[in-house]
Amino acid sequence: DASTQRDLHGGWYDAGDFNKYTSWGAAYVIDLLHAYTENEPVWTDDFNLPESGNGIPDVLDEAKWGLDWLVRMQNADGSVLSIVGLASPEGGGRPSTATGQSRYGDANTSATLASAAAYAYGAQVYASLDTPGYDAYAADLKLRAERAWVWANANPNVLFYNNDASRGTQGLGAGQQATDDTGRGNLRLVAASYLYALP
Repeated sequence: DASTQRDLHGGWYDAGDFNKYTSWGAAYVIDLLHAYTENEPVWTDDFNLPESGNGIPDVLDEAKWGLDWLVRMQNADGSVLSIVGLASPEGGGRPSTATGQSRYGDANTSATLASAAAYAYGAQVYASLDTPGYDAYAADLKLRAERAWVWANANPNVLFYNNDASRGTQGLGAGQQATDDTGRGNLRLVAASYLYALP
């Protein structure tokens, strides 16, 4: 349905496949941000990334690549899409050679809570840089975290099962993103912790 097309570029492929999983992508962002905050002096601006030399530690440039993707994954109501599945390249080539259709999965509570945590911690870290361009970015992330939190609390049990023939999603990704009650409870606790730490 062409009317549902969205720009969801960015983010990281998972493991050995060409899928991007929101909950796991959010966790990677948080890991990168913690790596920075727990030992800032080792993170320089010369790791040979495309963004190297911009005055920002390269680890934060890489975390922002993931956060920018999570921003694109958020719906206007605060919910966050669960997955992007990319058609595999012909003959197992590079991802950039893939020409098939990519598809995304509906929002679910797990992805929204995981993203709320990443947005909130990102808001805290990028605000700490005290750089005008990143102040606005941090403020936007804070608002996104709050919207995601509100939606997840109003919709605590929204599930989306990818790659499930019985639900019409066969071929969309591999590992399931929708967690059980305990998993969503853990994600809620993590998100609440990062939101509570915001000024």
